[in-house]
Amino acid sequence: MASTVTLEDALSNVDLLEELPLPDQQPCIEPLPSSLVYQPNFNTNFEDRNAFVTGIARYIEQATVHSNMVRSSQVGCSEWFLI
Repeated sequence: MASTVTLEDALSNVDLLEELPLPDQQPCIEPLPSSLVYQPNFNTNFEDRNAFVTGIARYIEQATVHSNMVRSSQVGCSEWFLI
């Protein structure tokens, strides 16, 4: 014989279960909420080359190539218009 349970009874049982203390001896590992501020910089002129080398580039040669590419693109754009 199956007994029927009304929706109100089921919801009240759920509310009672949420209030039931369950001592599990586990520490709370959830961090406190904190805000995160991110400011992307899409400037590729590498004005501060040393910061680029230490912060992003793995090798000094890579930073040198990037700075040379910027310099040659600035010179190259003016040469394209002369052709």
